[in-house]
Order: sequence, then structure tokens, then C-alpha cells
Amino acid sequence: MPGGNSTFDLVIIGGGPGGYTAAIRAAHLGIKTALVEKDKVGGTCLHWGCIPTKVLLHSADLYTRFLRAKEFGIIVDKVEISYTQLHRRKEDVVNRLFHGVQFLLKKNRVEVFQGEGHILSPNSVLVKKDETDVHRITAKNIILATGSVPSIPSNIPHESNYVLTSNDILLSKEIPKSIIIAGGGAVGIEFAYLFNILGSRVTILELFDEILPAEDKEISSTLRKIFHKRGIEIRTNTSLEKVTIDNGVVVEIKRKDGILPSPTATGNQEFIKADQLLLALGRNPALTNIGIEKLPLTYQGKYLQTSEVMETSQSGIFAIGDITGPPLLAHKAFHQGTRAVSYLAGKETTPMNYQSIPAVTYCSPQVASIGLTQEEAEKRGHKIRIGKFPLLANSKAIIDGEFEDGFFKIISDDKYGEILGVHALGHNVGELMWGMSLASILEGTASELTDVIFPHPTLSEAILEAAHAVIDKPIHV
Repeated sequence: MPGGNSTFDLVIIGGGPGGYTAAIRAAHLGIKTALVEKDKVGGTCLHWGCIPTKVLLHSADLYTRFLRAKEFGIIVDKVEISYTQLHRRKEDVVNRLFHGVQFLLKKNRVEVFQGEGHILSPNSVLVKKDETDVHRITAKNIILATGSVPSIPSNIPHESNYVLTSNDILLSKEIPKSIIIAGGGAVGIEFAYLFNILGSRVTILELFDEILPAEDKEISSTLRKIFHKRGIEIRTNTSLEKVTIDNGVVVEIKRKDGILPSPTATGNQEFIKADQLLLALGRNPALTNIGIEKLPLTYQGKYLQTSEVMETSQSGIFAIGDITGPPLLAHKAFHQGTRAVSYLAGKETTPMNYQSIPAVTYCSPQVASIGLTQEEAEKRGHKIRIGKFPLLANSKAIIDGEFEDGFFKIISDDKYGEILGVHALGHNVGELMWGMSLASILEGTASELTDVIFPHPTLSEAILEAAHAVIDKPIHV
């Protein structure tokens, strides 16, 4: 029998970005809230994803800046990387933010239960720890925020010294001489950039015909050219067939279009070897062993389907974050969580505008976007106008020395001028995407963007110039 029983207005299963944000907002709104977390509050984003990877990537960015110090009039005798110190700082940053989340939950009187949450009924959750029932929670409503886990194909051996997930590689204290990265999405690209800077020989395998396949093709192809110049080998239209561990990894790959991958290949198959293989093949929703099997829930593919207020087909049970489907982003989970608890508090809520969710890939140059790609807009039948502006003509990018092939691209509806998508490649362009998200939510037009006064000199002026390019001509090209 459970060691105790408690009654709450709301119980949230999962203390990641969506879960802990929802818990804090619920407390603000006077909802008595319990949060169940099996590991550490903060979830994958804080401990295994967004935060630790960006700490390492920031160090890589600083290292490359130091290598170019003479260009900026600064003389540096010797620049070296201490991978041990990089990891130490990563842990320091994660711990600081982790303690911050713990403090906020305590400050707002959210009761945190350590253990795995299992739904017994639409109003009852059992907390288990080490296979032992430790607590039973009764609540009016339940929010599922259990997140996702790295995808590992059943035919690929997972051996954390040689075949690693994104979780495993964050624990590795040595820089591999060579690494194969299976998957050219955001996670794969970020690690490819990092290990290339650290001196590894990097090979990317991507099933689709371009890296970052969800991004605008013009952006992806430009980044591919930049990576190629840096010595990163990229194999597109290529599938991972088999992995053998032999003092490293031997990977069998296959071109899906039948083209010979290399002159030495047999048929359309080839074997390549490296010290390590990183699996960056996406993530699966963490929906097993939480007691939902007997509930009348509706799915869209492998993800839970929800209403505009994040309620599932089972009344009183809500779902937020990665378990609700792409994009699998922390800031989407934040927003879904606050939307759900606002509804529970009786507050007026507006439907989420999923087209306005920004996406950022934190390589250098960064890739950032909102809305439709050019290909998506054309496929949906939009007659479009496109405006582009190169960072080579932006004064702040030139001052910073960060303009390599970068540009802004705005896609707008030809008839009404409404902004359908914004795509950027450049240094820290992700910092500007909140403004583009606001423009999208307000159904802004390129013409209205040209009426905005941007400070000079800033990178943001490239947005103004791209907007001018949509309706007429940019000023500075």
C-alpha cells in the first residue's frame, strides 16, 4: 500500500520544461499543485539537451573567436581546449539552473514527489519509487508532461562507449578522433559543428536529400557548403543499415537512390569506420509505463492528440510537450503548459499559433526560422513573394566578423503581403526570432516591417532590408 495519500487540484506527471512551468503558473493562479518527477526537475532540456549542449557550443564559439583574435587586433600567444574544463563548466551551469528551478517550485509551494507517476484513474495517480508504491495522489485534473527519449533502432547495438545517444555523449570526457553522426537534424548538426571545432573527423549520414530537412532548402544547402569547406563529410540520401563494434564502429550504409556512394563501394553499399557513432535519429514520446493504456485516449501517429487547451480525449487529463508531437521544443512545452493551467483556472485562453513557434539550430552560423519554408508555401498553393538580404552587406555582421554566407529570407503572401515564413543563417540570429514570431501572431506584413525603426548598427537591420526586398528593393545592396 502507498505510504501516504494527498489531495490536490492538479497533479502534473513530469518535471521537465512544460511540467515545472505549468506547476509554477498553476500555483500563481491559486491551483493547489503536485508535481511528480522520476529523476530531476528540469527534465531532458536542462540536464541532457538544450542547456548542456549550448554550454559546450558556446565554448566552441569562443575558441574559434580566439583563433581569429589577431584579425581583431588582439594578440594571443597560445589557445588550447581543455575538454575536462568544458565539461566542468557545463555541470556548473546545469546545477545552477537546476537549483534555481527547485527554489522556484519551493517558493511557489508546489509539492514535488520523487518517483514515477502512474495513472490509476482520471483522478488518481500512484507514485512509485524503486518498484515500490510510495504515495497516492487524488486530483481534479492531471497533466501529462513526460517528454521524450532518444530513438534507438532495434537493429543498432547501443553500447555507450562506441554507439552513443545524445545523452551518452554529454558524459563522454574524451574527444574522439573520428565520429559518424547518424541524423542531420538539429541535434546531429549541433554535435557535428562541435566535434569539427574540437578536431574530430566528422561524417554526417542523412536519410533525406539535405541536412536540416525541416528547414528552408536554401538555408540548408548553404549551411552544407559551409560545413563542407570546414572538412565535415556529409552523406545525404543515405541510410544506416548495420553497425559492428570492433575497437570503434564499422558502419554499413546504403544510398537510397542507388547511386554509388564512392568508387570503392560495392553496389550502393559501403562500410565506413570511426571511433564512435552518435545516434541523432529523433526522439520518441515517453508514454510507456505511466498507466494510460486503458484510457480512451486518441493518438495522431505515436503522439497524443489534444484539444486547443491541451485536453486529451479523456476529460480531465491534459498533455503537453513532446508527447503531443512536433516540434519537440522546450519553448513549445512552456507555452502549452501555461495555456492548459490558464484554462483550468477559468482564464480566457487563445489557441496556440503553431506556425509562429521559432526553431533554432545552435551551430555557427546559427539557423533560425519561423513559419513556412518556400517549398511548403508553394506546396500549399500560396502565390508568394520572397525578399533576401545578405549579411555581407550588414554593418554589424561585418563589425563582428560574422557574415560568412549568411542571409535573411522573408516569404510573404503576394496578394495581402502577410508574412508566411522567416528564415535566417548567421551569428546569433536566433535572438531575433521572437520578433518574427510576434509579427506572425499579429498577421504582420512585409510592408509593416518596413515601417519599423531598427537601431543602427545592428544585425536586426537585415530583417528590415529583407522586408524592403519583398516589396521593392533593399537599400544596401
